[in-house]
Amino acid sequence: MFSIISTSPWHQMLTQKSRPDPRWLILLLLAAPAWTENIRITVLHTNDIHGWVMERPATFYEKDPQRPVGGAASLAALVKKTKGPKLVLDAGDWFQGTPEGAFEQGQGLAAVFNTVGYDAMEVGNHDFDNGEKNLAAIIGKLSVPVLCANVYRADGSRAPECKPWIIKEVAGVKVGIFGLLTTSMRALSFPENIKGLTFRRAVAEANEQVAALRHEGASVIIAITHQGVERPDMASFEGDQTLAAQVEGIDLIVGGHTHTVLKEGLRDATYGTLIVQAGTEMTRVGRVDLEIDPKTKKVVRSSARLVSLWPDETGSDPEAVAAVAKLERDVGHVYDAVVATAAVALMRNPRGESSLGDWITDCSRAWAGADIAIQNTRGIRADLPAGPVTLRSIFYVAPFENHVTKLVMKGRDLKSLLTHGASVSGVPQISGAILTIRRGAQAGQSLVSATIAGKPIQDDASYMVSTIDFLAYGGGGYTDFEFAEKKEFTQMLMRDVLKECAQKEGLIKPPPAGRIIFTED
Repeated sequence: MFSIISTSPWHQMLTQKSRPDPRWLILLLLAAPAWTENIRITVLHTNDIHGWVMERPATFYEKDPQRPVGGAASLAALVKKTKGPKLVLDAGDWFQGTPEGAFEQGQGLAAVFNTVGYDAMEVGNHDFDNGEKNLAAIIGKLSVPVLCANVYRADGSRAPECKPWIIKEVAGVKVGIFGLLTTSMRALSFPENIKGLTFRRAVAEANEQVAALRHEGASVIIAITHQGVERPDMASFEGDQTLAAQVEGIDLIVGGHTHTVLKEGLRDATYGTLIVQAGTEMTRVGRVDLEIDPKTKKVVRSSARLVSLWPDETGSDPEAVAAVAKLERDVGHVYDAVVATAAVALMRNPRGESSLGDWITDCSRAWAGADIAIQNTRGIRADLPAGPVTLRSIFYVAPFENHVTKLVMKGRDLKSLLTHGASVSGVPQISGAILTIRRGAQAGQSLVSATIAGKPIQDDASYMVSTIDFLAYGGGGYTDFEFAEKKEFTQMLMRDVLKECAQKEGLIKPPPAGRIIFTED
């Protein structure tokens, strides 16, 4: 038991029996430690838009497949409705996939993106599809910084149209944001489109970017990447999970490229980095909530989720509506013309022969006068619905700027090429040949037999091959095309070949099947 003996004002105020002096409350408030909540920053993110800035029917939604979904107007409305401090980011592949996206070689999209409210964007591999100069023109029309830290010129300088990083001050927090592009560009783009550029390994670049941003005072670090999330069913590559596990100091990775739908993100076990990706085609937007300590200005908690872009819930931003409508008007009078009728739907098959693949390669072989036509399965990007066939629907099937290439190849090189095709998960679509493929065989041993016009391919015989220039340059691992005796890179786009083929047929029917036969190992 103890007593307080004091003549201080504190003691007098605490011991007096009369009404408490107001000064007592003031002094307590001044002396008490300040208590504040964590700072909350919302990050909204998109990736792999591929020209889908328009709302359209949600055909995937069983309850109401005609319900409008997606589009820039819905996204812009959601951005404006999201209260509090926020960042809006995109992880690349902006234009390749729709007529609207392809308008003016992708430059028409800039006016739409400028209405959304992005804070930073990262380039994707397809954003180089019309060359570096065209990409620079797109960037010049954007009102938002574009990032790509690991893209260099041969002399060691960075590509001038991109920034390596930016710092945004949000709610008093310095947020450092840097961008990374996949290093697989040699296999994903035509040589002339990336001539003179090199793509540095992401992990090495990221370590330097994090250090630079910390030096500039950034306490929160975000990487926007277009390199993808690794999966067991994909060929090995260094993606976002490798980046998160090997680079310390990244709080959030906003990714793209693999079109992965991460409902709640992935959390790296080593450094706690959160990895997010929102699928593709602007049907949904990712939302990350960062909680930041007000004293240290560092992230203490983070969570992720996806938000579907339903215009009847988000509303539609008038400025974005107007920008999209102008773009649709500019392209609609050309691409909505009907050129044929499909008797039934022609469908894709990601792991085998397909009715659509058969039709495409038949059209290509006939146009080129070739013995065999080859098309990579992943290059076919949409099914062809039954009913009226428009230039728009053909564009969706073949959206890339791929031209038909004619090659003369020796049989031995052609068989090596087909052996590679038989080993990949999405076997090639073919015309003029029959392949027998052994399932589950080791790489290089999948092709059992290959015949052209009913006869085995002869090593010393020469064959005319029709394909697309992307494969002729070695894309997709089809490097044996380099041994062709003769190559003719035509100026005919594959989708223009399909247009002519559709017009000639009038009524499109599935061609005879049975070109790829699978046997068990």
